Amino acid sequence: MNAPLPQRSRAAALAALRGRFERAGIATAAVEAEALLLHGLGLSRSAFWCEPGAAVAPEEARTLESLATRRERRVPLQHLIGEVDFHEITLDVEPGVFIPRPETEALVEAALDALGAVAAAPGGRLLDLGTGTGAVAIAMLQALPGWTGVAVDRSPAATALAVRNAARNGCAPRLRVVTGDFAAGPAAFADGRSYDLVISNPPYIPTGDLAGLMPEVRDFDPREALDGGPDGLNAYRAIAGLLPGMLRIGGVLALEIGEDQADALLRMLGSDIEAPRVRNDLAGRPRVVTGTWRGGVA
Repeated sequence: MNAPLPQRSRAAALAALRGRFERAGIATAAVEAEALLLHGLGLSRSAFWCEPGAAVAPEEARTLESLATRRERRVPLQHLIGEVDFHEITLDVEPGVFIPRPETEALVEAALDALGAVAAAPGGRLLDLGTGTGAVAIAMLQALPGWTGVAVDRSPAATALAVRNAARNGCAPRLRVVTGDFAAGPAAFADGRSYDLVISNPPYIPTGDLAGLMPEVRDFDPREALDGGPDGLNAYRAIAGLLPGMLRIGGVLALEIGEDQADALLRMLGSDIEAPRVRNDLAGRPRVVTGTWRGGVA
């Protein structure tokens, strides 16, 4: 039985949260305890640490107890807080839409590196396939102020959220968000023009591996944003089929991958991709494949 959270001080409440999260098996218990405490008390980090001995009011303690109980049940921290920082932007998140995670920031960085001098030229266009919250497209447009983009997702809930996030981050006029299944072909988003960048964090978990994912992912992210088919590569096959009509010759392709999928993806793309590169995430795992398109005419 957990001790109740009405505590004599903020610091005591923080220690209690940390202990509960450690017992619940949450790997980043200390970080999450502080984030949840600050959210529940409506404080900045500096305000908290200026007065760690300040009393927690009864109403605040009840709020913290509710949040802590839900987190112990492995409701994602991002859902409890309602937003997440990603690259250099902040995004609204909500149940039913895939939560962007720090690993995907490597996709944004790798795409910017691969674009090189092209990124500085105004008038570039990007296509984000499977946009979810809009995280990747919006982060790219924040870094590329002269560019426009199209973001596609088959989930109406996701595209509605992506529209809100584009507005929140000031790039709504430069991002067209489309509801459609890119695996079914480009009819929903093709406009007769090619793109300078095609980028995606598609579903890539093999179906048989879904049950072994951590509860925050398995039980709360939408299955359609995770399930890559028997070998995890179904979405990449669909993307490869789109490229001849979507990505201009010399344009950049940037794809997030599972840690053991780089070789299979590079074989799939073959000679259509020039100067392929595999980039690791912060944990040292292969996370992104980039390359320059040299395939069919676009």
